[in-house]
Amino acid sequence: MGHRKHNAPRRGSLAFSPRARHQTLIPRVRNWPTLGFDHPSLAGFPAFKAGMVQVITVDDREKTPNFGKTRFNPATILSAPPVTLLRVRAYGEFNGGRFVIGDVFPNDVDDKFREALSLQTKRKLGTFENLESKLDLIVAFSALIGSLPSDSGLSNGLPQLQEIEVAGGEKKARLEYLKGLLGKQIKVSDLLKPGAYVDAIAITKGKGFEGPVTRFGVKRKQHKSRKSVRAVGVISPWHPATVMYTVARAGQMGFHQRIMKNNRILAVGNAQQGPISPAGGFLHFGDVKGDYLIVRGSIPGPSKRLVDLRLPLYPRRQKMPVPRIIEVNAMRHPIQLPKPAPAK
Repeated sequence: MGHRKHNAPRRGSLAFSPRARHQTLIPRVRNWPTLGFDHPSLAGFPAFKAGMVQVITVDDREKTPNFGKTRFNPATILSAPPVTLLRVRAYGEFNGGRFVIGDVFPNDVDDKFREALSLQTKRKLGTFENLESKLDLIVAFSALIGSLPSDSGLSNGLPQLQEIEVAGGEKKARLEYLKGLLGKQIKVSDLLKPGAYVDAIAITKGKGFEGPVTRFGVKRKQHKSRKSVRAVGVISPWHPATVMYTVARAGQMGFHQRIMKNNRILAVGNAQQGPISPAGGFLHFGDVKGDYLIVRGSIPGPSKRLVDLRLPLYPRRQKMPVPRIIEVNAMRHPIQLPKPAPAK
């Protein structure tokens, strides 16, 4: 039967437990930033993943050997259609949990969002005057926003509704900020600027049922040592006579929620002003229509997957300037971005 003569490190991280399938295609954001913002602003913005390109920029990291030289960056193109603010909600807190104080809906709602909005709870309808009189009880404001995948050129015509908190400023300033945006469209250029950092939250690509070798990186057993090769050597001792959760087992791989922190925005543009799609469009996505973002690095999920761009939970202290882009390459076809307007 053999005897192990060498110890081995643990295979697979326990930080991503349980490795179960996510319930929906829309990620669930559990934490929103609260500090580091002077003015009220939405703490996130949804977008749809289109594909990846290569962006050549000038390295602006000071005190580095490559400062001022060209830098090749893998980047992700995100299609970010405008969103509509459909509801304002105020939360109070009691015994460590939150409860709804009141909801405010717009007087007129677009027909595209009317059916989806009718499914929302309307038990505590209120007005901005009622919320203003209860500012002492309110601990947070949130906005229900709706986006249409069809505005990005996708075939899905169902609106995607999400609840996003408002960060920055005093309570009264946040209430006035939401009052001015209720029922209106918000563009990604109004919230995110080139050079800023965001956290990308998305559902990864699903890979189905996989064994422990693929799922955890367990080493294959040697030839003729056991009846099985792509399995762990032992799953538990005699005592305790139970299988611990730390043992690598077969199961679901992929389709998990993951967060990529502090991704830098290289450019924010509009496809009508300057096309960003390569010849023939992005693979499995097509041509990008409307507003888009170029984010440095890779983003979780396949093409067409919804991505939540959250303001950084742990923002960087140093302020980074606007990136200087030399060229954008996609599928061996260079893409020239429109030059930004000169500063007044």
